[in-house]
Amino acid sequence: MAEEHHRHLLKLPIGAIKQKVVARPQVPCSSTELAEMLQDLHKAVKNKEYVRAKSTPDNPALSDDYIFTTEDECFILKDLWEENFVGKVLDVGKGAAKRKKQGLPQEYLYVFQYPCRLRRKDVEESGIESEDVLIYIKINNRKVPYQKVIVISFHKNREKSA
Repeated sequence: MAEEHHRHLLKLPIGAIKQKVVARPQVPCSSTELAEMLQDLHKAVKNKEYVRAKSTPDNPALSDDYIFTTEDECFILKDLWEENFVGKVLDVGKGAAKRKKQGLPQEYLYVFQYPCRLRRKDVEESGIESEDVLIYIKINNRKVPYQKVIVISFHKNREKSA
């Protein structure tokens, strides 16, 4: 696949960045389940019915360092397919533990990768105009009583040492 420009980012082919996105603890995910999740995601993006997760000091927002807009975010979400899928993992975060104590079901995160080139915000100070970034995207297709809520977060991949 060739590189493709979209607003503030340049889409790169899968494998263009020699990092790996690590997602643990992984659980099985059938191709049918993945196809249904992607269908739900694309519908939620089209209808603007998803929620952005809040950034944290451990997982800062991409927009802290890069020009990354809502339009860029929507473009990436609509462009996610099976080839971007890394794995399905148990949600073991603090929020998941609280929801489980409330009697809600175990939640899972669908993890995707998206290689692209993003423009840096600090180009004046750093002298670096753009940077190749492997974005990892966590999607929680949360089922709460009476509705489905898709919660999404975007992060710059930080390769974990072995």
